Amino acid sequence: MSLPRIRTVPTASGATAVQVIWRYVDRKPVLDHIGSAHSDEELALLVAKAQRLIDGDQLAFDIDTTGGVGNRGATGSADSPFAITSERAGYLLDAIRGAFSVLGLDTATGDDRVFYDLVAARIISPGSKFESIETLEEVGVQSASYSTIQRHLPGYATAEFLDRISGALASYAGIGPGVIVLYDVTTLYFETDKEAAAQTGFSKERRLESQITVGMLTDATGLPLSIGAFEGNRAETHTMLPMIQRLAQAYNLDDITVVADAGMFSAANKQAIVDAGLGYILGTKQREIPAVINSWRTQHPGQDYTHGQIWSAVNPAGVDKQDGNGTRLVTYYQYSQDRARRTLKGVAEQVAKAERAVAGTVPVKRNRYVNLKAPHKAVNYKLAEKHRALAGIKGYETNRLDFTAEQVIDAYRRLFKIEKSFRMAKSDLQARPIYHRKKDSIDAHLAVVMCAMACGHVLEQATGLSLKRLVRTLKKYRSITLNINGQTVYAHAPLPADVSELIEKLPKSD
Repeated sequence: MSLPRIRTVPTASGATAVQVIWRYVDRKPVLDHIGSAHSDEELALLVAKAQRLIDGDQLAFDIDTTGGVGNRGATGSADSPFAITSERAGYLLDAIRGAFSVLGLDTATGDDRVFYDLVAARIISPGSKFESIETLEEVGVQSASYSTIQRHLPGYATAEFLDRISGALASYAGIGPGVIVLYDVTTLYFETDKEAAAQTGFSKERRLESQITVGMLTDATGLPLSIGAFEGNRAETHTMLPMIQRLAQAYNLDDITVVADAGMFSAANKQAIVDAGLGYILGTKQREIPAVINSWRTQHPGQDYTHGQIWSAVNPAGVDKQDGNGTRLVTYYQYSQDRARRTLKGVAEQVAKAERAVAGTVPVKRNRYVNLKAPHKAVNYKLAEKHRALAGIKGYETNRLDFTAEQVIDAYRRLFKIEKSFRMAKSDLQARPIYHRKKDSIDAHLAVVMCAMACGHVLEQATGLSLKRLVRTLKKYRSITLNINGQTVYAHAPLPADVSELIEKLPKSD
């Protein structure tokens, strides 16, 4: 080990002592104690002083963090600090850039610096386009001016730009024949009453402001592939097919299976999906005990369902309008013990309340098990028994007869991935509210949000941390540039072992 060298040692008080070891005598170091640092800035200054001491220029850099006066300009004291000329959250910025590059978004966007900065700002601290300038400045990035950002927005709303983004994401996801895509919608409200695309409609947040409906397609892991804005009063069932057809045409896909919640499928919408040659998987609700389960109950009197038990029922589903051939469906029913436990608990509580209401000990409130049409108020035990028989049963309908029951059920359960993506958009990335009023600005905003979601997805997959926690962790570790008496000194905060391991897992840009 070459000497002299700088050594940092933790002290009992929690500070960090900085020392210069000149040589060893009888295995004992001969050293100078430079000082003790209580912050990253003080540590950087003491290390700089130690280095100048080693370089033989101690008098020129008389760094005194205790408040003394040096012989040249700033001393690093509280009264005369050195100037920090720049500060950068490099680890966080490198992580975001790595995810953006791995997804191929740098190439897809033509490495547009303004667009990338908007994506990075939304990941770090979501806000308006104007606020993104301040967000980037806080982490050491010089942003484009607000007027420049506004001038660039229309270009991000063009079909060509959006298709290139979707193409990069689809390529990363390995989209090809037989792909399973997830679809869901949400609503986003506006902070202005001058918006052009917004309409009054049913708000999932139960808000009164005007809104738009946003539809999103993801792959089976929840990676966003495409996002689209529709009028706020358009039915959710009318938003799905246009987006799927666009995806199919863009990548020449003739074998797509869409997975969506039952609310996405009207009878006409389902037929349109079939007519378009698409496969689908949807969850169904049972108001009556399915015939196949009733038959099983008759054959196995008194026998309980077993966890994971599956029944299947194949049935005709109308006539295909294209070729006149009958289209067949299969509905799988699966029993879950955990789902049954929750349902049975709710049934028991409601029946108990119904009994108290019928007995007159509590007022009659809305309760499905109180039969008010009977000659006298009565508890509807027959309905309760039917619900107990259905407890734990979930149905899954599909026209993919080549899929096994397990494949269908597993595909449907992946819907929580897209729900997680929408939660990320609304909470971590704060896609709402929308401050734009023009359609192209809204589409540009959603393009930024989708790319931020995709980068967040990659970072979460790589580290196992939530995006919010990852940003909070990496944002603390910064590199700084100091101006010490006319000379530039670079320093960075030391990394704990766990953070170093975390950084190793992050995607790297080329």
